[in-house]
Amino acid sequence: MHFHLDSLWHAEEGAMEFALTNCGSTPVTNPRLVYATLTRCLRPSKCTGARLVRRQANFHEYASDEGFVLAPGETWRFTEHSLTRPALHSNEGPKSAGVLLEDDTLVLAFAGDLQASVVEGCATAAQNAALTCGVLPEPKRVAISNWAETAPVHLALQSDDAAVMQLVSRVSELTRRLHPLAPTPFVLTAKEDVALLCITPDQTLPADGYRIIWDEGKTTLHHGSGQGLFYGLVSLAQMLTHAHAEPQRYGVPLSGEIEDAPRHGWRGAHLDVSRQFYPLDQVLRYVDIMAWHKMNRFHWHLTDDEGWRLEIKAYPQLTETAAHTGMDLPVLPQLGPDMTGQSGFYTQDEARQVVKHAAQFGIEVMPEIDVPGHCACVLGALPDLVDPEEPESYWSVQGFANNALNPAIEGSYTFAETVLAEVCEIFPFEVVHVGGDEVAEGAWMQSPKAQAMMRETGLKDTPELQAYFLRHIQTYLAGLGRKLGGWEEVAHGGGLDPEHSLLFAWTTIEKTAELAQEGYDVISTPGQAYYLDMALSDAWYAPGASWAGFTPLDKTYAFEADNGDPALQGRLKGVQACVWSEHLTTMARRNHMIFPRLSAIAEAGWSAAENKAYDRFKSLAELMPSL
Repeated sequence: MHFHLDSLWHAEEGAMEFALTNCGSTPVTNPRLVYATLTRCLRPSKCTGARLVRRQANFHEYASDEGFVLAPGETWRFTEHSLTRPALHSNEGPKSAGVLLEDDTLVLAFAGDLQASVVEGCATAAQNAALTCGVLPEPKRVAISNWAETAPVHLALQSDDAAVMQLVSRVSELTRRLHPLAPTPFVLTAKEDVALLCITPDQTLPADGYRIIWDEGKTTLHHGSGQGLFYGLVSLAQMLTHAHAEPQRYGVPLSGEIEDAPRHGWRGAHLDVSRQFYPLDQVLRYVDIMAWHKMNRFHWHLTDDEGWRLEIKAYPQLTETAAHTGMDLPVLPQLGPDMTGQSGFYTQDEARQVVKHAAQFGIEVMPEIDVPGHCACVLGALPDLVDPEEPESYWSVQGFANNALNPAIEGSYTFAETVLAEVCEIFPFEVVHVGGDEVAEGAWMQSPKAQAMMRETGLKDTPELQAYFLRHIQTYLAGLGRKLGGWEEVAHGGGLDPEHSLLFAWTTIEKTAELAQEGYDVISTPGQAYYLDMALSDAWYAPGASWAGFTPLDKTYAFEADNGDPALQGRLKGVQACVWSEHLTTMARRNHMIFPRLSAIAEAGWSAAENKAYDRFKSLAELMPSL
């Protein structure tokens, strides 16, 4: 169920009107609206269209007429004439709202701004020559002939399609969360002087494409059959929000057209929650920020040496032990904000909440479960997965000893399959990322079990052992209808079946084309441009890593994944930002390192190279949201 509440101030009557729209797919009988507002009703109530049930301080409850049915796409309207005082600001309408069903279940409703009459004018292009559309990523084509002298406060949707209403309402909710001081961009019920928004499907457009046409103030959004409607709504929401924030720079067209569609199919953002645990609300906000940037793949790095962050019912030890660091635990305190250690994981229900939240914005969630390397916390919690006769003989680049699942131990396969089975029940996306990176040179070479396996199979070294293990995992995932995702090292040791793989090139800029030449579909995420833990400069006090050099904003923005290599044709699937968290110990550092470079990568994923312009981007990126 999804409900949208509009409220309208009628100054001439001193009355407040409420319009509750059912944007869901289920009719609701005898709904009751509850809301809280400082503009309270007075007793006796003088309400038309509803009945006051109770009021305590700022809490109000109104009931519909007995037998009233609020059908999908329909609106229940009523007006309260008895109020404590006139409203003077847009925030004097409902602060929050909900709908009580007949069984007293409360369903939350989105409450938009209190609307009042506004006067909107227009001007010629010559009078507003400096204005631009505040849309990021930059659209494919922009042709504006003149601008509204005053940007509309809202756009009023003209549609009786409940699904369209719901999406429009959700984009208003998204805008409210990310820009709480800006007016909500869309209303479903409005006064006559509010600019109109019409929605029209257009099968001639790409699935994720849209076209916005302004004709003397009327806005018509044409959209493709996929995510085109959502992306068009985000562009309109950005346009209104930025015109409100900086009216001298950004405007809303009176007449003109935007036509747009994404450049790449994969526009990803990764988040490492192992090195630093991000509470659920921060993960959801990260997804919101991705949606505002029209990104569509959330790479959720859920496990690493330092912590296991997903509930696995078959292995409670992973959340009882492997999700924690501490002085008396298998993994000592690592890279947290202090030396007391870190704890935290997401329940399966919480993970499903992230998947559901992302899906409403067209974002697919790709989980990453690292195997066979980066498993120090796993092996500390599950010692039966260790060859007891293997000495401490290899160390990862991060300094963990013997941190990789041993391919010669049957339990390694049982563990991986059992975990991945549960992961696939939670995450419906076709690609499951299994890591496959940074297994130390010489891993398992002093394990008696591995030595015996190598004699039996003819495998020669660590890369071939890893490839043997990962081929098994790839076959298992294929049986579940999934494709294996992995870092570029998955191609080592003989590699995997390219047709059932998606690899992520990270060590060098050249690696993307090299993997494509080997026949792999590939995502470009080079440390030299798209790793957002890299320092912004070489200054001593510039926070961040430096193994790939330093990466100022202009370098990230200028990077182009497609270097013209013919092998990339059809194999380069997109680009991705990677947020590794070793250095991101505070919110201030997270925001400093991630933004606005995330915006630069979002534009690279969406906009053609010839449409990119650094000065335009930099000014607009300053207005984009952060964590």
